[in-house]
Amino acid sequence: MILVSTPSVPAADPHGPPPGRESVFQVAPESELLYSLGADGRRRHIHPRVVKGRFWHARRNLGYALIALFVALPLVPIGGAPAVFLDVAQRQFHVLGSIFHPTDNLLLLAFGAGTIITVFFVGSIFGRLWCGFACPQNVYLEFIFRPIEIWLEGQRVAQRRLNEASWTWAKFGRKAAKWSLWALIALAMATNFFAYFVSWSGIAAAWGDLASHQALLGAIVAMAALIVFDLGWFRDQMCAIACPYGRLQNVLTDRDTVIPAYDARRGDPKGRPRKGEDRAAFGDCVNCTSCVQACPTGVDIRRGLQLECVASGQCMDACNAVMAREGLPPGLIRYTSERELETGERRFWRPRLFVYLALMTLAWGSLIVMLAGRGQALVEIVRSGHEPFHVNASGQVVNQQRLRLTNQENEPQSFHIELVSPPGAKLVVSSSSSLTVEPAEVRTVNIATEVPPQAFTNGQVTGVYKVSSNHGFSRSYQFPLLGPNR
Repeated sequence: MILVSTPSVPAADPHGPPPGRESVFQVAPESELLYSLGADGRRRHIHPRVVKGRFWHARRNLGYALIALFVALPLVPIGGAPAVFLDVAQRQFHVLGSIFHPTDNLLLLAFGAGTIITVFFVGSIFGRLWCGFACPQNVYLEFIFRPIEIWLEGQRVAQRRLNEASWTWAKFGRKAAKWSLWALIALAMATNFFAYFVSWSGIAAAWGDLASHQALLGAIVAMAALIVFDLGWFRDQMCAIACPYGRLQNVLTDRDTVIPAYDARRGDPKGRPRKGEDRAAFGDCVNCTSCVQACPTGVDIRRGLQLECVASGQCMDACNAVMAREGLPPGLIRYTSERELETGERRFWRPRLFVYLALMTLAWGSLIVMLAGRGQALVEIVRSGHEPFHVNASGQVVNQQRLRLTNQENEPQSFHIELVSPPGAKLVVSSSSSLTVEPAEVRTVNIATEVPPQAFTNGQVTGVYKVSSNHGFSRSYQFPLLGPNR
């Protein structure tokens, strides 16, 4: 948005104040404004007209499926735990029957890299289709919060009239009912979100003993309040101002990215012929502004792709309905690319997509390989003690270590560790630590390796440890042992 000090005459604002009531603080012409701002710089709330075309139905079906998935994942049990349970307190992440631990940092790295590169790949091809079809912001707003608003306050024109009307008991009742329903839904959404971290049994225990779980309940209420603020008031501002993914599209989009686009060659000059005028002198766009009225962020797509556009397809549903009434073919506004719109050529593959695809294959392939080779247990050997080594009374060189055992099965495992090499070395396992590890438990065992001094070359020798369990797990691990430099 560009602010200037010289007064200018803003374009007519169908949603702003009547002519003659603009603020004395004028800004640049309407083309330079965010759609959510009026000519005087104040917030202009967007009330889109819902057009139930094929894109709206596709978004609704996908949205309800995603909502059902969000509710089901912390509720449906798989392998004795919820399908997704991020148990931070116990440092265990249950995902579709598998248990992960903070020590699985390479898995997390591969998953994070794969996700980021996939976002770049999909964003380069389809632009902000994620925003319009699958983003929780738009899914919950358009198919839960906005339908409640329409049910209680009517469509866009009725909503504006109600907002501009003086306060009466009828208006207060409608507003109170709307915000109360939103608050209840937000509370359910927040509760379901925290169930991913404390499970529904933990949520039930919290509601049954309020005094002992005030922190958890306070966090749920705080998140519910944020949801109501976002989906009830902030709304399109999240997509236009706060969302980093929208800014990222400036980098990802090119002339071959699929975007919502207006076919200016077909639509211009805009207008509807008056009596006696030749229809052929006008384009297919009748300048009805139905596309603008239907946009959830108030974008006029006829001005080209803009930052606020979330690719919901609502402008296409509205325009196609008008085209059908006018006896004209659909697609005046459609998903296409700038190149296809200008030249008719559709180009899918371009160099950077091959780079993204190669990096995606590397990231997701690494994750799959690591998951496949994850095995029944995770074993880590790390150095411990205050010194690299010491020499005991019998002249043996002693290295102190910690053996960390993670049982990745759903049954207890008994582990056995033995020292394979170097020859003449001896392994001492702390007698106070049990080698029986419960399911999903991480057990740390203190060990010490005694090595004859003559085994060291240049102050170092490789120790080989074999770890096995009663469930068939058996692996060898190498660890550098330090000693005197002879």
